[in-house]
Amino acid sequence: MPNSARVDAHSLDQALTRLRLMYAKPEHPYYILAPDYRETSSGVASLHYLCHVLNLNGREAYICGGQVVNPDLKTPLLDPLTQKRHQAEGKVPIAVYPEVVVGNPLGCDVVARFLLNFEGFLTGQSMQAAGRDLLFYSGALIAARHGYPDGDLLCLPTIDVELFSAPAPGTLREGKYLYQNRHPLEQIDYSQLPGDIQLLSMANALTLPELAVLLRKAEVLYTHEWSMTCVIAVLCGCPVIFIPGHGIDEQFLEASFIGSHGFAMLDRPDAFERASAGLEGALQRYVERTAPFWQQLEVFIAKTQFAARRETAGNNGGMLTWLRQRYPLPQQLQLMQDRLAAPDAPSIAVLVLDHGDPGALARTLGSLDDVLYQRIQVCVLGAMEPRRPNVQWVPADARAPLAAINGLLESSPCDWCMVVDAGVEFTASGLLVAALDLSQTQVAFGAVFADEAVRGADDSVEARLRPDLNLDMLLAHPAALSRHWLYHRCTLVQQGGFDPAAGGAYELAYQLRLIVEHGLGVVGHISEPLLIANRPDVTVCDDERTVIQKHLLERGYPEAQVDSIEQAANCYQIDYGHSRPASVSLIIYIEGDLSRLQRCLEQLLQNTAAVTHEVLLVEPGNDDPVLLQWLDMLSQVEPGRVQVLRFMPGQSRAAMCNAAAQEAQGEFLLWLDAAAMVNDGDWLLALLNHAQRPEVGAVGCMLASPDGVIQQAGQVLGMGGSVGPAFAGQVLGDKGDLAALVTERNGVVVGDRCLMVRRETFLESGGFSVDPLLEPWAEADLCLRLQQAGYLNVWTPRARLLLEAAPADAIGAEQEDALYARWLPQLVSDPSYNANQSLLVGHSHARQDNGLCWRPLQGIAPTVLAFAADQQAAGQARVIQPLMALRNAGVIDGSVTIGVLTLVDIQRYAPSSIVLQRPLADGGLQTLRRLRAFSQAFKVYELDGYIPEMGFAAGLGADELLQRMRYGLMQADRVVVAAPALAELLQGQHDDVHLLESALPVAWGQLQGLRRMAQKPRLGWIGNKDAVLLAEVVPAMAHEVDWVVLGDCPPALRPFVREHHPHVSDENLGNSLAALNLDLALVPMAETLGNACSADLRVLQHAACAHPVICSRVAGFAGADTLPLSRVENQTADWLRAIHLHLEDRDASAALGDALQNAVRSNWLLQGERLEAWRRAWLS
Repeated sequence: MPNSARVDAHSLDQALTRLRLMYAKPEHPYYILAPDYRETSSGVASLHYLCHVLNLNGREAYICGGQVVNPDLKTPLLDPLTQKRHQAEGKVPIAVYPEVVVGNPLGCDVVARFLLNFEGFLTGQSMQAAGRDLLFYSGALIAARHGYPDGDLLCLPTIDVELFSAPAPGTLREGKYLYQNRHPLEQIDYSQLPGDIQLLSMANALTLPELAVLLRKAEVLYTHEWSMTCVIAVLCGCPVIFIPGHGIDEQFLEASFIGSHGFAMLDRPDAFERASAGLEGALQRYVERTAPFWQQLEVFIAKTQFAARRETAGNNGGMLTWLRQRYPLPQQLQLMQDRLAAPDAPSIAVLVLDHGDPGALARTLGSLDDVLYQRIQVCVLGAMEPRRPNVQWVPADARAPLAAINGLLESSPCDWCMVVDAGVEFTASGLLVAALDLSQTQVAFGAVFADEAVRGADDSVEARLRPDLNLDMLLAHPAALSRHWLYHRCTLVQQGGFDPAAGGAYELAYQLRLIVEHGLGVVGHISEPLLIANRPDVTVCDDERTVIQKHLLERGYPEAQVDSIEQAANCYQIDYGHSRPASVSLIIYIEGDLSRLQRCLEQLLQNTAAVTHEVLLVEPGNDDPVLLQWLDMLSQVEPGRVQVLRFMPGQSRAAMCNAAAQEAQGEFLLWLDAAAMVNDGDWLLALLNHAQRPEVGAVGCMLASPDGVIQQAGQVLGMGGSVGPAFAGQVLGDKGDLAALVTERNGVVVGDRCLMVRRETFLESGGFSVDPLLEPWAEADLCLRLQQAGYLNVWTPRARLLLEAAPADAIGAEQEDALYARWLPQLVSDPSYNANQSLLVGHSHARQDNGLCWRPLQGIAPTVLAFAADQQAAGQARVIQPLMALRNAGVIDGSVTIGVLTLVDIQRYAPSSIVLQRPLADGGLQTLRRLRAFSQAFKVYELDGYIPEMGFAAGLGADELLQRMRYGLMQADRVVVAAPALAELLQGQHDDVHLLESALPVAWGQLQGLRRMAQKPRLGWIGNKDAVLLAEVVPAMAHEVDWVVLGDCPPALRPFVREHHPHVSDENLGNSLAALNLDLALVPMAETLGNACSADLRVLQHAACAHPVICSRVAGFAGADTLPLSRVENQTADWLRAIHLHLEDRDASAALGDALQNAVRSNWLLQGERLEAWRRAWLS
């Protein structure tokens, strides 16, 4: 066709598709789990061909699981380097599983399931598909049988129509065959079949060309079972007759891949004629049925790539990973479900408002399929009935659903209820944890709310970790705080249900009604994310403003105004409309540079004219003549507005400030830093807006540096181990978590450099504490006392002061101890801060590591918090591995960290027991001392060696190390040691010394080394400093054996070593050691006190691999006294004699290796009684 010829629209579409394909870059890769390729299985071939066509279409697809591929197809095998490349490039692998695969063995975050047959037909097992897995079906019948008649099809053509085609008309046909694959041979009833029938069995499968030759000549094919071979037969012109009674009938054939043409049931009298009559046009029907595949493939690619892109965007900040980590281990899940098996466990009704988006509804219902709590009732309110089992449907208009909701709640049998919009995705564990909390609480809550995450328009997912009930924040940002609450159904019904007059703000209206009638204590908070919601539209909700206005009127604020905040969508600021003017005494304690004080005072006098005020300067007895002269002059220039209160030196700051409060004439006191800068004329009014509320105790404001960096937006109890600044380091203009930087909110400690308090309240509370040890926390201590007295403390961003950053004053340990003695329980649990947020300084409102905040067995099993000295062998064997084994068994709830946390972080975790591995540094010993003083937890000192010989900190001598160790022992309730020699050394130094020998992880019980894998015996060892003991042994035997070393090897021995393998991590040590395939292992160790106390694991490790072992006859090997070892003196002749004895009787040596392995598997793994011993040692 000439280039100028016109092309039709279809050709143009094809050309455009190819142009795009030509320049498209591969997106997210496909990992297709498939067995080795074999042409005799259409299912296996389908998986390989899917990989092939994906690659031909510009995608990146790999086969994993199998090792054999068809060289004619583009089906590369997945290798570790490719996986690492994908990870480095930020790609999200898409796992593709056939229906025979159970679960998600590849651990991919995006899963597509390709159902080539009915689920469970071949394996009898469920796929255990997650609700968010994508499902694709190889045929419409499979989709319909699976419950999704409109499901996505992927009818992949795997038949070579050139090879399998009918012969020329008139070709002589002969031979009757019975196709047999899975139907048992012994169950074949040959009386139903022709006498000259021949068996065509997959047990003796033909090649595809051989099969084509046979079927092109065959007269008829009988079968009990469906297979793609039946379609192939029809394409070859051979009729197929199905034997009834085995799952195939006329209806099945009509719905089959190419319909019933060419097929018939044997029980028809004209079966052969009927089947033969339908052969004509078989190829056309096959082409018609497979023609949509290319469009189906585009849908497959589009949906899977969209899911991967959504995963990438959603997990950009790691939020999805953080949420998925909050999933109980199998034994933990069993214990949680056992606890909730009681008849009175809470039942929850989830009401889903369907706005007409099928995809959104499917995501919500799919996520509910995956939740781990079963006592839920799902009800969809919408115009269309969803085709889902166990889902109730109520016809309703989702835009005005209250009548339907209230009616449904009246008849529901559930204890609790919640309302969500279609599109939210529930987390797997959220409702389970919520149910546990509800079942364990002693408070009769009318409503509770939990945490959540939000998905933006760009699919990014952010945390929405809420504080405990925060009334001011709830009013300021109801879009973030008032949705997705759980309501006690009976209470809600008794209150008349949701108020239709509240419009779209019906949840907020009911929440505020509960609070007004029953107080703040009627609402609970569960610190667990329940769901991922879509970010609300940026719209002004007049219903919210009306509800808030009504609430304020009920609370006695008839003149209050509710205004939208321009820089924050769906947020409000409230002017309480106080009618009575207020007077303020601004009190400044003089300290620091005079020029800053002068600047502060000048700006104050310029920007506070709107409020009646006085300025009191507290002069603590300075001797600076320049300052004193300026103060004298100031008293004369501003006698009515500024007053200098002079005190004698030596008085505490708190006492002077308390005296100033007594002298103050204002109704309100404002404590202000002498270096503060004021450039806003309304700042004082913004503070008074809240201070004049009778329920408010203290009011704080925004503090920032002149360059726009936030220094403090309130304070967080427990941050940095004491009290720390909220949002420090963020930039002015940031909205902050939950818009907390632009909205007013309650806090416990709302500030320390600018703090407003009603004078009467300040004096009634006793003012600032005069305890000199509490001086750094004077304002925090005051705020805490006000909060305990029942006041609300408020932080507002509408008052903003500037402060130049200055280094913080050093705080002594004694001062921190004083704070802990008075306020430790409050420091541990700041109600204005979420339990899942970090208390690390500089990480305000950041997510906490799940190891320290995900507590699935809290209240069910004892809690152990362990501190390992490091992640090396000793830390693994003595702390990390035992704790993981105990936790996996569901025996304890616990976590392990490297190094010691602050006292506040430890108490926040609320452990039953605390295990500390040889704390020697100042920080660790101080924490241990504080635990002794302030914690009721059982404290275990873990000692795994003789400290002076363990190679610790240079600069600390043996005496200093031993002194530190003894000090630590004195603070502990129990000392656990790894070796008998250590227990003997500590006699008389502690009342409770517990000997607990190390054991191996359970996975070591699966290891198996091979023997006699080379012409020479393979002898070796694990690298160790004492390998020098073999300096004469190795050369002497080099001609008789192959030496193999894993890890460090003395340079002098390397020329004699045949294989030298590098050091591996503890995680990989077991497999690497077994892979050495040693015939004999050597474990040398020098006789020293350090070695005797070391509880060396090398003997157990070799034994687990079935290596016969020769070791030094010294103390210090874990398990050595109970195992069948060959033990020798550290003399060359003894080593050589023992080696020769083993080599002279290889069978006997191997038997010793087997006996060692059996002993380890029976007695030296972290399971059974050995694991129970760890539990007993760590718990009181």
